[in-house]
Amino acid sequence: MRNMILTVLISLVMLSSCGKKHWAPSWHEAKLMTTPAPAELLYAEALEKIGLASDQKGVVSAMNAMQRVLAANPFHREALAYLGNFHILLGTAYTVDRKEKISHFRLGMKYCELSMYVNPQFRAAVDGGKKPWEAAHTLQAEDAPAMLFWVIALQYEFKEGMTMPTKVFNVGWMKRGIVFLDRIVQVAPGFGNGAVEFAYSICYGVLPFFMGGDTNISKIYMEDSIDRGKGYLLPRWGRGKYFHQVTGDIKSARQDLKWVASQNPEDVKDLYPWRIHFITDARAQLDDM
Repeated sequence: MRNMILTVLISLVMLSSCGKKHWAPSWHEAKLMTTPAPAELLYAEALEKIGLASDQKGVVSAMNAMQRVLAANPFHREALAYLGNFHILLGTAYTVDRKEKISHFRLGMKYCELSMYVNPQFRAAVDGGKKPWEAAHTLQAEDAPAMLFWVIALQYEFKEGMTMPTKVFNVGWMKRGIVFLDRIVQVAPGFGNGAVEFAYSICYGVLPFFMGGDTNISKIYMEDSIDRGKGYLLPRWGRGKYFHQVTGDIKSARQDLKWVASQNPEDVKDLYPWRIHFITDARAQLDDM
């Protein structure tokens, strides 16, 4: 049974890389298990590996460690959310092929959904036929990481995985992202150190006005992200890479990216593999300007 559950977790069915994006459940064969003590010991070891993951090899090593946690407890909420997080990182930082990127981002979303599925109220809702965003009202503060990473995975797929025609078909998914972000604000206000506000900014900036998009709201959320993200790279990296370049303010974009590129990774608070990515990517962006 344990091997079967692991197969469900690892062998998630990917959708095609073109056309309209659909959602399919990934937990119908899964059974909940209690968390044995060895899983927590393995989880502590996995967290140590995250603190050393400065490249692709290190990220994969940390992910393998999280998989060992799931071998002991396939429904370890935090391990599942971390795997969602790191599939996003693999897709954006260490993958070039579009189809491979999509695969990583969708795996990220699926692991986040499985993390949410640990919540019994959410589980009952989706088992009853609700989509994850339709069941978001059941999620609690401990589900905030999975909700946030689900939205971020969606945004990365939109940005790096979809062609322009596919974006036109699927831009409405950003409204589903806002549903999760709204729930995070309700149950875990202040969570994310600016990441929630940054995700809001992307959603409102991408959505067309007739779907609720608003560039002024996007700007407000971006500034809120900067204010809430003191000591973190994400807000200024994101503002420099996305917001300022989209609005054509290349001077300000360069200022933000220069600041990120100059930071010592030991002096900032982002999750270690991500802080390495932000600094490396900022330097690459500056070289291309």
